[in-house]
Amino acid sequence: MRKNIALGIFGLLVAFGLVLGAGANFRDYNADRSVHWEVVTDDTELIDLTPIQPYAYINDGGVLVVDISPENPNWPGYGNGLSPNSEYNFDEVFEVSNDLWEENMSIVVRITSDNPVIQFYGADHDIHDSATGAVVYASDMAKNDVCFVVNNGDAVKVGMDFTVGNDAPNTTQSASVHIEAYRLGTEPADLSGKCGQ
Repeated sequence: MRKNIALGIFGLLVAFGLVLGAGANFRDYNADRSVHWEVVTDDTELIDLTPIQPYAYINDGGVLVVDISPENPNWPGYGNGLSPNSEYNFDEVFEVSNDLWEENMSIVVRITSDNPVIQFYGADHDIHDSATGAVVYASDMAKNDVCFVVNNGDAVKVGMDFTVGNDAPNTTQSASVHIEAYRLGTEPADLSGKCGQ
């Protein structure tokens, strides 16, 4: 039985501009953007999403938000944008945990982005390229389509990479990100043996 959890991003708005301030566990830069995942409530859900850094939080509506801007309630007044021709790497944006199913049940999780400038990786060497099975542990290896195994009681930390082109200030971009989870052994054939199983 496959359980899909599709999480829509309602506003990944990346405003390219100046970079101000410094933050916890950032690899390169601060950024002004907001990412919202609508988490589907379901008593048979397979995964739990948890923000890790102060720029990620669950809002009052139960939506996971990644917001590095002056509007972030955890960091009011900081972060005014991304610089053109830059790459921004955040090792630990959120984690996917497997605490919701019975003991000894592992899951395979797939995360995809439809925007090539928004990619994922795992600094702990536990996230894989869904196409090749190669471990993507650094931002220069980040991919739009990644997968990994989460054992019962464990969590995998997901990093995000944002590549900014030669865009004019105040340029915005949006993307859709989907997260799907499968009981180990029921994942699609194209993921078989590629996610650390």
